Order: sequence, then structure tokens, then C-alpha cells
Amino acid sequence: MMPDPFSATEGELAPHWNTLTAELVPQLDIRASKVSLKAAPVGDKLIASFIGEAARRAGRLRGDPMPVVPFRSISSNWEVWLGYREVWTLKGGNPKRFNFASSDLTIFFAIAGSEAFQQILRAEWMGPEKSLEGWSFKPSNAAHPHWQIDIAETLKLDADLEAARELLREVEPREFGAPEPAPVPDPPWYQIGRMHLASAMRPWADGLIAHGPADLAAVRMWVVNTVNLLQIELERI
Repeated sequence: MMPDPFSATEGELAPHWNTLTAELVPQLDIRASKVSLKAAPVGDKLIASFIGEAARRAGRLRGDPMPVVPFRSISSNWEVWLGYREVWTLKGGNPKRFNFASSDLTIFFAIAGSEAFQQILRAEWMGPEKSLEGWSFKPSNAAHPHWQIDIAETLKLDADLEAARELLREVEPREFGAPEPAPVPDPPWYQIGRMHLASAMRPWADGLIAHGPADLAAVRMWVVNTVNLLQIELERI
């Protein structure tokens, strides 16, 4: 059985987000130089995300829309936008303490000057969840932290939209009672976003695939270093 996740008070979390903002902003587009991270209560959770004039809202493939900020350009007419969410769940106590629940970075592409955000990939670090047996990662065989590739599902939405447009453009009426064409099954790569691609596994050393952060500094280090890695990799496009 694994130990309880680490917790923090609001008084500890506020300076944590201030420090993380100061470390993140230099890696963002100049338009995002004045954004910050701020938490809002949602039920029994605190959810921190970007705020500021440069922030926009992007729809996600799953879950509610999230604030995103300009990250970098990747060509003369395409931009990368970055979303960040950090979630803490109320533990209780006086002062109130919150358990680490998750930290995630989401990359979106958009044509420069537009707000038609296309979700591309995510880096996520989930904390353990409590059950009758105690604390454990869910699912138990998934890697934490991990990458998830969303572009395949985004492409499926584009393909479904184009298929609907083609149907509307049909000019030949179908004969009444004619059989419908057999549906073509979706290719399996549309489901690649379900895969959890480990980002902290050392298969040459051990088989451990799931890790939880030990403290606030570990969360910040993961976020900042992951953003730095994204900068390097996006430069290749």
C-alpha cells in the first residue's frame, strides 16, 4: 500500500503558484509576459490555471474548456498555445489542507490570429486516489507522469465534419428503400489518445512506472522542465 499523497495549505499554495508563474513566463510568447496562475474553488477542489489579458479559452476533447496562453510560433502562420491546470482536493483540517490531485500541460495549435484551437498532446502527472483499499494510482497499470497524444482524435473530428459536409453536398437523390452503404470502421489510430506514454520510467533500472510528487518544488520542477522540453521539440517542426 502506498503512502498518502502530500498535502499543502492555501497559504503554501499561493507562493508556490507565484514562483511557478515567475519560472514559466520567460518561456512563453512575449504576449503572455503578464499572465499569472490563480486558483479558483470548484466544489471541494482548488484549480489553478492561467489568467491575464493574453489568456483565451480553448475547448478540450474531454472536460471543460481551459485557459490557454500563446506559447510560440512554429511557422509563419501557425502558433502553439499552452494550457495548464493544477488540481488540489480538500483534505480537511484547520487550516484547511489540500491533497495533490493532478498537474497537466496541454498543447494546442491554431492558425495565427485565430482562436480555432486544435488539441495536440498533453503531459499529465496524476496523484493517487483513495479507495477502500487505501491510496493508489488509477488505472493501476498506467504510467505517471505520462504523455497522451490527442491529435488523432482531433483529426477524427475533422474527418467526421468533412464526411457530414460531403453528405450535405450530395446532389444525387438516393432511391427510396435503397440499402445504406456499409459503415467503414474507424482506424485504430483514432484511439491512440487512450495510451499513457511513460515520461518517468527507467526500464533499465526497475519496472516502476508510477511516481507521485514529494513536494511543491517537485511539481514546479516537472512543469518547468516539461515546458522547456516542449520548446526544444517544437523547434523541430
